[in-house]
Amino acid sequence: MWRPYFFGAQNFCGRHPLFLAALVAVASVTTGNWSFPAAALLAAVLGLAGGWLCGWRVGLAWLACGVLAASVLTLRTELQVSAQRALVGSVTTAVQGHLLKDARGGGRFWNSQVVLLTGAQAGSKVWWEGRGEPPVAGAKVMASGNFGPLPGPRNPGEFDKAAWLQSHGVVAAFHATSLEGEVETSAWAAWAAELRRNFRTAVTAGLAEDSQEAQVIRAIVIGEQPQDAVELIDAFRNSGTLHAFSVSGLHVAMVGSIGWLLLRFCGVSRRSAVLGLLPLIFGYSWITGNSPPAVRSSWMACVFLGAFVYRRKPDLLNALGAVLLVAMLWDGRLLFQPGVQLSYGVVAAIAVGTAWASGLFSWIAKPELYLPLAMMNWRQRCWLWVRRKLAQSLAVSLVAGIGSTPLAAFHFRLFTPISVLAGVVLVPVIFLLLSIALVSVAIYPIAPPVTRLVNQANGGVAKLCVWIAQGFSAVPGGHFHLKDRRPFLLVYDLKEGAGAACFSGGSSGAVMLDCADAYNFKQRVAPSLRRLGVAPDAAVFSHPDGSHLGGGAVVWEEFPVRQALLPVTHSRSPAFRSWLKDAPVAGVRILQATDVSNLKMPDGARLEIVHTPDPAAQNIPADDRVAIYRLHWRGWKLLFTSDAGVGTETKILALKKDISADVIIAGRHAADEILSDLFLDAVNPRVIVASNASFPVEEQLDPDAVDYWQSRGIHVLDQGKSGGVTLRIDDKGSLRIEGFVDQSLLVLKPR
Repeated sequence: MWRPYFFGAQNFCGRHPLFLAALVAVASVTTGNWSFPAAALLAAVLGLAGGWLCGWRVGLAWLACGVLAASVLTLRTELQVSAQRALVGSVTTAVQGHLLKDARGGGRFWNSQVVLLTGAQAGSKVWWEGRGEPPVAGAKVMASGNFGPLPGPRNPGEFDKAAWLQSHGVVAAFHATSLEGEVETSAWAAWAAELRRNFRTAVTAGLAEDSQEAQVIRAIVIGEQPQDAVELIDAFRNSGTLHAFSVSGLHVAMVGSIGWLLLRFCGVSRRSAVLGLLPLIFGYSWITGNSPPAVRSSWMACVFLGAFVYRRKPDLLNALGAVLLVAMLWDGRLLFQPGVQLSYGVVAAIAVGTAWASGLFSWIAKPELYLPLAMMNWRQRCWLWVRRKLAQSLAVSLVAGIGSTPLAAFHFRLFTPISVLAGVVLVPVIFLLLSIALVSVAIYPIAPPVTRLVNQANGGVAKLCVWIAQGFSAVPGGHFHLKDRRPFLLVYDLKEGAGAACFSGGSSGAVMLDCADAYNFKQRVAPSLRRLGVAPDAAVFSHPDGSHLGGGAVVWEEFPVRQALLPVTHSRSPAFRSWLKDAPVAGVRILQATDVSNLKMPDGARLEIVHTPDPAAQNIPADDRVAIYRLHWRGWKLLFTSDAGVGTETKILALKKDISADVIIAGRHAADEILSDLFLDAVNPRVIVASNASFPVEEQLDPDAVDYWQSRGIHVLDQGKSGGVTLRIDDKGSLRIEGFVDQSLLVLKPR
């Protein structure tokens, strides 16, 4: 009974030896990340299985691959931890480094991965946060400064930059305090940077720099992410085609196909064409910045196409296995990068599942019955060719979607079933756009005016790409986020005193309670909410401070905000004026706090407006114009004092109204004390959630104040330690308060 399966497995092993050896290495690395002895034991078990299936040589090879991959991972991890311990906290007057990538940044600051050239930890990679003009890849930099830990996430759903950098071998962050001397840029580095700049210029010459068409072309051809183009990125993300905006295997395959067609048209033999394609593929990867997906795909193409040179039948699984095996033996930490998992997972799914999926769509490519190919006219042949290509594209798109769905759901909490159809329609258009862009690059040095005309035509293709992505993203049920259905209040911990919170009713909507400043909103708050599957449809603001207003338009462009409550009617803040004047034009209904006493909230909650400042007094500081809100939620009362000081508290106490609450959520006043004795007596809180930013000084939480509050029997959550704070109500009616960074948990029973 088992013999057919045994011989089938044996046959598969014989046809794909490198792929199976790579799987053994992957399994050993995955286990070795937890325990080396367990990884060695697993490698031994798999080696015995390989010996039983395919002979002792295969079993020994599997054992060697597994043990070696786990050993390299363990060694690199120990060296990384050792270097981190040696560097973090140290201060130096002269650090030299070599840039691995073009620095990113603007104004006076930049950052990049840098290899240290001096000191006891020379050769270690650090995340360099420098000052001055951003240098280019290959440049040498020198600065004084200090080393610190890698910046980890502070809030739920926030991108874990520390884990991402660690998976790239980075051991610490270097914060430059000054730049000593000039950045040394070699002739080669300068030439390479100039060539990349010319390439970027060539693909969009003739188009406005900030036009949507230019942004799309640069995103697809170079992998340059569009700035402040929320709706554009959402369209591609929700249609499952956002991978088009990063140079990856799709782009490398397209460039290879373009070169193949051109060389074959010129009569070049297959073997010679392969030798010509490899420089083209690696050159494209290099000139677009050598992104990890492009480099991986280039080497995979090299292995796959190399079979033609040696007159052997190429095998996609073996090509995948060869590159994956080398990667695991070189540095197993790569396996824990989401991009690596998606790249290899999708290719493996295509290699394994295309034959099966082709059977599902074979009816599309089936020729006319009783009509041989030789008897078809040219229209019938063209129609058959189109149907065959459609069936092939659907099969590949389906298995690619199946392969990427579990990983996308795990890493990004997003399902895009519409991507199966969107990819079939969009990929040929992307192929056309990329082809035209490469033509414009080729003719730019000799005929710039012609290049501008070509790029203007390509702008139309870019518009078509956007139209397709928007169309598929709007299909009902075509995409959906995995979300936590439990209602919660999330109080964000942000830099420089920015304030933001979100109250989500699970499946009944969500409301932003302040939106931070524009930078923190775009970089932290919005990505966090997207990952949590929350899309706020309303916003409530405490005071006209730019660090709480989200920058204005970026908020309603990112989320479907349809209503906003403003605390005052006048302010000189540009972001506030944007909410007051531009938001209604965008379809956002504006309410004034003076006209509302209570506001309905998700999950049956109610927001009470406890205090509103003088709506027209715009010549006093924003922190003295704070509206105070109290959230009534399933029997619990949460008081939002934001950045209000004692002056505002005194006005509230003069009203002699009930302001009792179980929890106070407090910010910092720029020049006044907060939470006076009389105010605390009136509120009688059990918990204070207090913001605490290290910079500027006025945003720091006074340790003496914390000690005093605690002496009154109040539990204090210092967000400098706890990070973002999540509040939930459990099935027993208790209020659960969780700190994200310190993993603290406080459970309050109803009074």
